[in-house]
Amino acid sequence: MQVHALARVVAGTALSMLIMVAATAVSAQTWEYKSYKKQGMGSQYNKDVFTTGTISVEEKDGKAMFSMNAGSVDACVRGSIPAKVTKTDDTTIIEPQITLAGCEKFRYVIRNDGSGGQREVWRGEAWKNTGWDHGLTPKK
Repeated sequence: MQVHALARVVAGTALSMLIMVAATAVSAQTWEYKSYKKQGMGSQYNKDVFTTGTISVEEKDGKAMFSMNAGSVDACVRGSIPAKVTKTDDTTIIEPQITLAGCEKFRYVIRNDGSGGQREVWRGEAWKNTGWDHGLTPKK
């Protein structure tokens, strides 16, 4: 009887340790990203002028951080930024929580099947697709 009780204690302790490790686990994902550029001061973005880079989300202890590495990026997306990440069977939605004044509210809606996604901006109280191909495929 004592052997069974000891086995239950050991199993319970091992399970508790596994749960603690899972709770502090870090998960990260990176996607290829096309960052479009303007051709000159005050000009419009050009679909033929872009830098290929990446966007990433790292989740740790229930918090997500977004980062972009795509050449020289706007001050709004420099560094590691807190993000709201929503996952469904079909998509991963990443919404950087930018607190810098004057920055546009945006999000990425990425298809989980690896076929890409879209960048959306907040306009008129609704999310609108920008219509630009940003790649948004898993980095290999």
